[in-house]
Amino acid sequence: MLAAVPLCVWGTEDLFVRVSQENPGYFELSDGSAYIPIGYNLCFPQYSSGLSDDECFKNIESHMKNMAENGGNYARIWVSSPFYEIEDEKAGVYNPVKLARIDRVVELAKKYGIRLKICLEHFRNLKGGGAVSPFFSRPAYDSEFKNMDEFFSSQKGRDLYFNRFKALFDRYGNDSAVFAWELWNEQNTVKADPRTVKSWQEYMFARIAGVCKKQLIVNSFGSFDSDWSKKSYKLFYSGTANAIAAIHRYLDEGAEYFICQAPADLSASDAVLQMSTILSDRPILLAETGAVQPRHSGKWRYYDADKSGAIFHDFFYTPFFCGAAGPGEMWHWDEYIFKHKHWRHMKPFSKIIEGIDIPRQDFKPFRADSKGLRVYALEGKKSILAFVRDSCNDWKSEFEMGKSPRDISSASVDFSNYGKGREIAGVRIFNLWNGEVLDVEKSLNVKLPVFSRSCAVRIDFNALRQRLWNGRKKRGQRE
Repeated sequence: MLAAVPLCVWGTEDLFVRVSQENPGYFELSDGSAYIPIGYNLCFPQYSSGLSDDECFKNIESHMKNMAENGGNYARIWVSSPFYEIEDEKAGVYNPVKLARIDRVVELAKKYGIRLKICLEHFRNLKGGGAVSPFFSRPAYDSEFKNMDEFFSSQKGRDLYFNRFKALFDRYGNDSAVFAWELWNEQNTVKADPRTVKSWQEYMFARIAGVCKKQLIVNSFGSFDSDWSKKSYKLFYSGTANAIAAIHRYLDEGAEYFICQAPADLSASDAVLQMSTILSDRPILLAETGAVQPRHSGKWRYYDADKSGAIFHDFFYTPFFCGAAGPGEMWHWDEYIFKHKHWRHMKPFSKIIEGIDIPRQDFKPFRADSKGLRVYALEGKKSILAFVRDSCNDWKSEFEMGKSPRDISSASVDFSNYGKGREIAGVRIFNLWNGEVLDVEKSLNVKLPVFSRSCAVRIDFNALRQRLWNGRKKRGQRE
């Protein structure tokens, strides 16, 4: 077994991500400052076969550089993918070449200010074959266990998993570049008794927590698209030590739930709502999203046509304005995001939240729909933030019917029910497609400039009147 060699860390001033101590619906850094994860899945080099390491890392660095230039600060990687997997041939033996690759991706993350969620495992069966892709098998464990149930229930299986984690933790456990350790990708999809897997999950949360004191420990589950998945989410989130409430949801025309075939903003908002009913006291993240062929049989047939990034845009923006702890985190990083340079959609988001202490705003989501518009909004102590979406434009109108998005003029959104008694300091409209920011009339009945598909609204309130409003609100709550 290769000895674990600790990497140098950023320094004593470096700050780790934690769940906000004041508002458990959001994240903060260890100095109490807000942290909103802005990024997407960058799990492994999609087309690494036949390429040198330098060629692969040129692609990875391009992603991170463009993320950072557009306000990004987060990415998720899979160290269990063949490109990174350290235990690639024999159980308990770790490949130094693969460890060096993980070192390299962590160093790139630090270079660009990206914090990583490190997903530790993803296999669903010990052997490939039949309906199980070789990508979801685990050859190194094939001769060690008779089936997945034995892997999860035996001390041998648990020790193998923990020791592999520990080899990585010894290198990165004191590195603030690591946002969180994720036990497994979509663990409810493994070929084992769910009760056995649930028991393993809570055992591993506790065991890892015994050594991991600075980073979050989390887990994830498959696309929320059916009664089966809803039942599974309830099982795995019941009484769990999972630090976040992560949900996966895709646009999938083969899904049991029709909402998965609806306009992307409706699907994303429903995902956040569903998660809030299952686990309401943790930060919610739409941690994996995008569009797929029916039943996840491939990448979406309209991705090549979506050069403007409408799907990325809707799944990215909607969750945060519905109460999630950050924007949605897209899949298909190379064949969709990189191909069309969709990371540009992240830049306006950073401007919208600039200067706002998100956890301490005590944001509450609400809807303020107007004629022809769906409006997802957050009311906070000092600000109202809103994402405005044209309800006459969606993926079906654009890509099936070939209708170009319309220009919307003379539209307005009325926030009067949520801003009474507060003096407005400023109202800004963000054109999310060209980056333009406009200061408009200081009114709760906000008149929108001409826009297409979507825009965002930010209303800020003055502090003196705000304190008076806070007092009235507290008295009203007591009464």
